[in-house]
Amino acid sequence: MMKKYLLLLSVIMIVAVLAACGQSATETSVTEGQKTEAEKTETYEPVTLENAGRTITYTEPPQRAVASYQEYAELAVELGIEDRIVGYGFSRDNTTPDFAEKLKNIPALAKLNPSKEVFLGANPDLFIAWESDLAGIGFGSLSELEELGIKTYVLAGGEKPQTMENMAYKEISEISRIFSVQEKGDELIQSIKNRIDDVQEKIKDEKPLKVFYMRGGEVGSAKTAGGDTLQSHVISLAGGENIFSELTGTVVEVSWEEVIDRDPDVIVFSYCCGNTPESLMETISKNPSLQDMKAVQNEHYVAVGLEEVYATIWIPGGVEKLAKGFYPERFE
Repeated sequence: MMKKYLLLLSVIMIVAVLAACGQSATETSVTEGQKTEAEKTETYEPVTLENAGRTITYTEPPQRAVASYQEYAELAVELGIEDRIVGYGFSRDNTTPDFAEKLKNIPALAKLNPSKEVFLGANPDLFIAWESDLAGIGFGSLSELEELGIKTYVLAGGEKPQTMENMAYKEISEISRIFSVQEKGDELIQSIKNRIDDVQEKIKDEKPLKVFYMRGGEVGSAKTAGGDTLQSHVISLAGGENIFSELTGTVVEVSWEEVIDRDPDVIVFSYCCGNTPESLMETISKNPSLQDMKAVQNEHYVAVGLEEVYATIWIPGGVEKLAKGFYPERFE
């Protein structure tokens, strides 16, 4: 009888010890998980930036950011922070399969700017946008968002002339710092530089081509970009020379007579927001006065999406596409 009692008591004690160990392991796991989250905040170094004419300090890593453009949700993917993006505006139809897969869990809030209700419904703690996007959503100022507890990062563009350094690289560097992934930002910048360097090595002996950058056009005039823009800078990186480099502004109207007088070697169709390469080509082909231009005679056209000459991670691909179109023999 005593032996049975002792055996039963031993079993009970073993079960109790095992239960206690299990509970201890669970508590340890939870504690460590909680500690990891706490450490993220505790180890975050506040980031202070000069941004849009103000000094702003980010005191904790954003967890629910909204990007005004799809391209910046894609930048988040490249930085490995897509889980902290809760929506984006200005969604595109030409998303690559790779990005489409990675963006499938991030809502496209609107084809253009989302409404104020939709934007606030995403409960953002950071808005990455051009300052002009505030009005598009329905806000009057940056301070109006700040009062709602929403930080803002206004995209670069104020410095002129616009370059990769003061726009694309600056945006990647600052956004990666805000999200505390600066090392990934630095790696991304270097990879973009390497791709552009590879292109320039291939075309280094070529004489720059005269380029007409066409954003849009009608019977009497065309829209281009001035020499102080990032688009013009990207054209130069690809071995081209903007024939309207003395002008300023992202969208500048010029007469077809001016284009004819400058007789470009190549015409770049930059399509976006309803324009297509075909519609821009149709504008050229239907205008009899343009048919004697060198670019038209030689059918020397290159088509790029606006994002390929203006949006951070897309630019190296844009430089490659332009250079291959300008100097195809260098890429055979």
